Amino acid sequence: MFKLQRLEITGFKSFADYTEIVFTGSGITAVVGPNGCGKSNVSDAISWVLGEQRAKSLRGAEMKDVVFQGSKNRKPSGMAEVVLHLVRDENTLDVDDTELEDIDEALSEIDEKAVDVDALEAEHTEAETVAAVSDQAVGDDPAVVDEEAVVEEKAQAAQVGSAQIVERTIKTKRHWRPRSFALDFAPGEAVSVTRRLYLSGESEYQLNGKTCRLRDIQDLFSGTGLSGAHYAIIEQGRIGQILSAKPADRRNLIEEAAGISKFRTRQRAAESRLDSAKTNLGRISDIVSEIDKQANSLRRQAAKTRRYIALQEDFRVLLRKLFVAEGKHFSLLIEELGTQLESARTLERDLAEKVSAQEEVFRTATAAARSAEEALSAIRQKHADNELERDRTEREHRYQSQQIVELKARGERLVGDISAAEERLQLAASEHERLSEEEQKESSEADASRLILVEAEKHYNAKLDDVRRIEAEMDGRRSELMRHTAAVERFDEIARQLAFNLERMTERSNGLKNEAMRAEETYAEHVADAEKVGGELAAERERLDAYNTEKQQIVAAVSESREKLRTAEETFRAAQNEHSRTLNRLETLRELEEKRAVYAPQIQRIFGEQAAIGVRPIGVLADFISVSERAEKAVESVFGQYLQTVLVKDLADARKVSSWLRQNRIGRVSVLIAPNVKAASNGHENGVLPATIGDALGASPEMAGVLRRAFPREMAAVLVEELRDSVDADENKIVVGANGEMLVGGGLFISSRETDSGKDDSLLAFKRELSGLSKAEAMLAKDVAAAEQVVLRESEALSVVEEKAVDLQSLIIKVERHLLSLDLQEKNLKQDIERAERHRKVVADEIEQLAGEMTEVGRKIEEARESRRNAAEQSEGSQAELDRIAGELAAARERADMENSALNEKRTMAATSSERRRAVHSALKRIESEQKEVEMRIGVLKAELAATEQKIVELTGSVSEISERISGAGADLEREKAEVDAAIMAVTAEREAADTASGELGNLNRLAVEAMNERGAFEVRQAEATTHLRNIHENCAQELNTSLSELMKAEELPEDFQLEGSREHVESLRERLEGFGAINMLAVEELAEAEERLLFLTSQRQDIIESIASAEEALREIKERSRERFKNAFEAINANFSTFFQELFGGGRGEMTLLESEDILEAGIEVVAQPPGKRLQNILLLSGGEKAMTAIALVLAIFKYRPSPFCLLDEVDAPLDEANVGRFVDQIATMAEKTQFIVITHNKRTMEAARALYGVTMQEAGVSKVVSVKFE
Repeated sequence: MFKLQRLEITGFKSFADYTEIVFTGSGITAVVGPNGCGKSNVSDAISWVLGEQRAKSLRGAEMKDVVFQGSKNRKPSGMAEVVLHLVRDENTLDVDDTELEDIDEALSEIDEKAVDVDALEAEHTEAETVAAVSDQAVGDDPAVVDEEAVVEEKAQAAQVGSAQIVERTIKTKRHWRPRSFALDFAPGEAVSVTRRLYLSGESEYQLNGKTCRLRDIQDLFSGTGLSGAHYAIIEQGRIGQILSAKPADRRNLIEEAAGISKFRTRQRAAESRLDSAKTNLGRISDIVSEIDKQANSLRRQAAKTRRYIALQEDFRVLLRKLFVAEGKHFSLLIEELGTQLESARTLERDLAEKVSAQEEVFRTATAAARSAEEALSAIRQKHADNELERDRTEREHRYQSQQIVELKARGERLVGDISAAEERLQLAASEHERLSEEEQKESSEADASRLILVEAEKHYNAKLDDVRRIEAEMDGRRSELMRHTAAVERFDEIARQLAFNLERMTERSNGLKNEAMRAEETYAEHVADAEKVGGELAAERERLDAYNTEKQQIVAAVSESREKLRTAEETFRAAQNEHSRTLNRLETLRELEEKRAVYAPQIQRIFGEQAAIGVRPIGVLADFISVSERAEKAVESVFGQYLQTVLVKDLADARKVSSWLRQNRIGRVSVLIAPNVKAASNGHENGVLPATIGDALGASPEMAGVLRRAFPREMAAVLVEELRDSVDADENKIVVGANGEMLVGGGLFISSRETDSGKDDSLLAFKRELSGLSKAEAMLAKDVAAAEQVVLRESEALSVVEEKAVDLQSLIIKVERHLLSLDLQEKNLKQDIERAERHRKVVADEIEQLAGEMTEVGRKIEEARESRRNAAEQSEGSQAELDRIAGELAAARERADMENSALNEKRTMAATSSERRRAVHSALKRIESEQKEVEMRIGVLKAELAATEQKIVELTGSVSEISERISGAGADLEREKAEVDAAIMAVTAEREAADTASGELGNLNRLAVEAMNERGAFEVRQAEATTHLRNIHENCAQELNTSLSELMKAEELPEDFQLEGSREHVESLRERLEGFGAINMLAVEELAEAEERLLFLTSQRQDIIESIASAEEALREIKERSRERFKNAFEAINANFSTFFQELFGGGRGEMTLLESEDILEAGIEVVAQPPGKRLQNILLLSGGEKAMTAIALVLAIFKYRPSPFCLLDEVDAPLDEANVGRFVDQIATMAEKTQFIVITHNKRTMEAARALYGVTMQEAGVSKVVSVKFE
């Protein structure tokens, strides 16, 4: 067990300052104080340092509320820190650490067997994307501390020798870690637990001054009542919650006392891993199933790819010949069309010349006709103009006659108007004479009134000038008074402002002196810091130089390693490509061999329907011989179709085959009975041609014997290099040349067989190629494996060197950053020193300047006061003078008013006279204007009358002339008609000549168009042929990757080559190729990868199955031990509870019961309480005191079973009366011999039982202080 020694609090809640509370070794310690002073904050501090994570349990809304928030006179604290000091005593608690170690070991083993299904799924998804084959991680319980998780980090490091930043993802797997600290402390050893929280949200735990995890602290106090349910810390109000809590929550107290909270943590971890493993098992099973489907699909794709490659090769061979044939065909066609086109062009040119000549004739005739038509049009236009002129003359005659009549009437009206105007002029003259006399009379009267008015205005203006003079003098005196008054006020304000400035300058002077002292201190600090940073900077630069030297060496090593790796990879890729080509060809041939695709259809059906026949053939004859390449054609010529002879074990099998052939009407097949035959030996590969065909077969002795019996003549055939005339012509012999030519019996000559492609596609050549490819593939596979090993070695070497380079570059970056930081610090410090120096100087200058300013301000204050006295005296004199001038102004204004009344009367009289004169003058002007207007009117009318008479004379002469022209118009009409008739006859003759020329030109144009169309047709055919040839060139380059000219030089066509048939055959092959659909050319390689991955995932699935079994076993063991511990603890605590209940209540009955449940670990706990003298009732119906006593009895029962290092009770005695407080105190005093009790209370009885008393006060608002008293 641990004993509580002391508690250190800094910045926690109301404890703003560092506070230390020292506890006695045993007994009761009481914490007292008034409400609101912070007593309960001591309880919260202990709960918080022990790992409390719920802010509500600490009476806050969020965790940062535990940091001191500030008060009226204090700023908020930036950090809260609580340190709990304990010491291990002799009474060590018996905790079975061995059991925990076994369980931890099992959990670690589960983690080791765990499979990262997320990574497998990611790889599977990537593989699906690459292969174009159609087809999340279950996290652990976040409530479990240190559960397995995958954390992705980004590490940045610059590649050595470049400025590129490499970003990589690091996956870190955190396994179950039982403990990161040794928690077995020796008796008497001190232990300190620290928790810090910053306002920024950062939190830190420490154990003995070293950073630790929260789980380490929980493990340290697990099973002691200070962790989990922490029944040893009963906060304010929690004593009643123990009884009102749910049965499932109440069992947490018993679990903590039973010491199974550690098992609970590991149980959750095991359950989490079990769920994760089962989920992963399902996921990996799905992946295995999916990859198995992919493998089956890839097997089909690989077979399809092999067939596609073989057909594509045949297609390319035929396509080459077809391109050559079409190229020659269209080249010849283009030459023929060129000759025909030249003839058509010559004919077209001749006809074009004739058309040009005829067009000239046609143009001449057309021009003559057009001239005649233009002459006719001119004559007709001239006649039309003449007709128009005659019509215009007649209209003019009528108009002018009408004008003469109208002008005579207008002249008569003008004579009447002139007479009337002259009469009106005489009347206006008499009226003008009368008004002139009246105007002279009114002018005399008005002049007399104006003279009288002028004299009156002079008298009034003189009086008014006196008033203005006095007012101006008064305004001057008033302004002078205001100026003196304002000066008095201004000088008062100046004196006050200067006094205030002097006071401020005094304060400023004191502040500058203090600032000078601080400037000196700051300057000294910056100088010291600069010296320190300069030393660090020099050391870091030396370190950076060393790293850069090492970096250059590593850069060279990296370059060399990369070059080696590149060379190795190129070698590996070349070998791999060669091996892939060979392997693809080999697999294609093997597939053809397995399906007997190179054999006759009858042979294929026999091997395909072995079950129906009831015979299992041994093979065909070609399977049991091995012929060298030089002798292949000779053997093919001799044996021919017999090479496909079916081999069976006995005669019965041969008869079954024959019977089946007859029944199915398939045809004839050779069957050879060859029991106990062996595979062929190697053929003659030494370059020497065997003497006979039998020697060239390379068959086993058994097979050779069978062949000699079946084919005696063929086996004895003589094999020669070349058939000549000198060859032995024995009639019983067969002589065959190495090129396949054969002479039978000296009289039958058989030529060798040659294919169109020039390739040897015989059965023996196929067998030889298959055997050769098998050997070549094995050798190439070894070469690929060796090259791959070299690549792996070089890659590993490069990885090691690059890793060193990255690590070194990271160090360099770190040092450079530190150097940059130090350099920046040095610059900043130099700037700070300069600023501090300038600051010192500025402060000194300001102090000196301020002293001078203060002296000047004192002098200005005295000047302002003297000026104020002078201004006051002048103000009083100005006021007396102003009163005198005011009296004079009143008298002058009275005299001016009298003169103004007389002036107004004279103004009225003068205005009346002037108005009468203006009226007469206006009437006179109106009459004069009217006379002038009438005179002008008479002049205008006389002028108009004279013009009218002149116009009448002119119109009369014009009418006579027009009448003469009208009388001579008849003769002009006859002459114009004769001119028109002659012009019409000339136009008709010219039009007939033009029509004749047009007909001849039309015939020539038709012939020219026909020639041009013929030439165009030849050009179109030639262009089509050229386009076809160009398309053939393009198609050849695109499909065969070679030019048509080179292909025509290299390829020879046979004489019987059919162009149309070949086209149809090519299209047929193309359709077959297109019918294959999408082809996966990498299917073979992908199939190998898929099968390898399938094997790997199957083993991973087995690991998960084993992990599930381990997790279930660990979970079973945890639950078994937890049940045993819980049962023992429950029975013992229940008995203790009954005893303490009776002692506290003085009788009655109290017990705990388990609610029914299938598992005791999940059963809730019900508390039954029956105080003495009462019936058994619902516990929630008890009084507050009874509930508190019952809860205290339960807590004491738990303490008796599992004593805690210390117990903190926060006002649990508040609901109790004096008698019950006594019983409560007696009980904890008895238990205080083994457990420290810290009791927060207001009760005197509880205080009396304490050995030490701490008082919490709040002398400063919002800040708690602690005072202590220790009782001896």
